[in-house]
Amino acid sequence: MRNRTAETAVICATGLIALAVVLYGLHVAAATGQALVAVIISLVSGASVIAWARYLTTRKKAQAELTGGEQYRGLADEYRRLADLAITAQEHTDLKLGELSAQLDYVREQNDSLQKILKEVE
Repeated sequence: MRNRTAETAVICATGLIALAVVLYGLHVAAATGQALVAVIISLVSGASVIAWARYLTTRKKAQAELTGGEQYRGLADEYRRLADLAITAQEHTDLKLGELSAQLDYVREQNDSLQKILKEVE
């Protein structure tokens, strides 16, 4: 988890400054009950908008991390599958080469035997 000390400090300082400005405005204007209600509704609305924006941002970050993790796992699984296929193909190739080598040795032995027979006949 990352350190949010600076972000929290900035938010708190901004909130305190906004509260001080609102209270000073109420004090200077000697606000009536209606003005006080309007200010409180404005503050609650602003706080709600900020909270909603933070919620959406956090949700979007979480979805991005989750999607990235799922994509990584999918790619890792695909890589493992392809690696297994490559290993299997290599093993089959090695077996076929071994068989061909054995057949080639047999044909060479037959050829040598045939050459000896032909030399004896001459």
